[in-house]
Amino acid sequence: MPETLFETSLKPSLIFGCGDVGRRIAKALLDESSSAGKISGYVHSIKSQQQAASLGVPCQIIDLDKLGSDVGLDFSACRAAELYYTVAPQKQGLCDQRSESLVKHFIEADILPAKVVVISTTGVYGDYDGEWVCESSSTEPKTERGQRRLDLERQWLAWGESQGVAVVVLRVPGIYAFDRLPRKRLEQRTPVVRASECGFSNRVHADDLAQMCILAMRKAPAGEIYNATDGAPGKISEYLQAAAHALDYPPLPEISMSQAQQQLSEGMLSYLSESRKISNQKIVNQLGYQLLYPDFKQGLCH
Repeated sequence: MPETLFETSLKPSLIFGCGDVGRRIAKALLDESSSAGKISGYVHSIKSQQQAASLGVPCQIIDLDKLGSDVGLDFSACRAAELYYTVAPQKQGLCDQRSESLVKHFIEADILPAKVVVISTTGVYGDYDGEWVCESSSTEPKTERGQRRLDLERQWLAWGESQGVAVVVLRVPGIYAFDRLPRKRLEQRTPVVRASECGFSNRVHADDLAQMCILAMRKAPAGEIYNATDGAPGKISEYLQAAAHALDYPPLPEISMSQAQQQLSEGMLSYLSESRKISNQKIVNQLGYQLLYPDFKQGLCH
């Protein structure tokens, strides 16, 4: 990534949900000498806390599902900080209760970050029958997962507007990297649906996503939404076959969609039920993002 892509910030950075993507954001920020000692975060587990600490990023353990009952939490670090929110909603329901609890806490404690970048999902668009989708396309999620993420977006954008805090939303498709490959699925040789019967899916390399988050923090105007994708849609079966090849596994067995209805998990069937091609032209043209990995064929081994 060119060093001139985004300007260095003098503000402290706060990462909510310092998991894999959060740690990649932290690593990229730590490459800026001015960021040393100014990055902290919140995590859900001791393991994540230890992994972040190994980078030199101190993190406090929190449980957003029990935020109202944990009186010992200190969110003062969020004040005037550049806040990256990467936390997924809870697993059930149509509303994002975690965002709701945190936003409510911020209002009650009069906490105003300098700016917030929120990770959402391209699943908010719903099924487009293989057509191209951009940020102005209508959002009609059919899955509860997509509806929760759309609620997450609306909550953060509404809070930002009411509090005068710049909030930017990144809609993210499937995230991949060599160390994120679905090894268990590939080892078990779970079948894939033939490419001719698959809809279109979309991806972004985890390192590209981290850089997009920082770029959005540094350059994106308040209230904007961007598709954080590589702009190279393809068939999920092609990706999984390429992933198997990258790990030196034999090709996966291919089945028809009708066979898939009997053999694949409910989660995978839900994923296969939607088809869309996600455009990344807004983040490329408006913010000047330069992809590290323009498609999964270039990024799978990294």
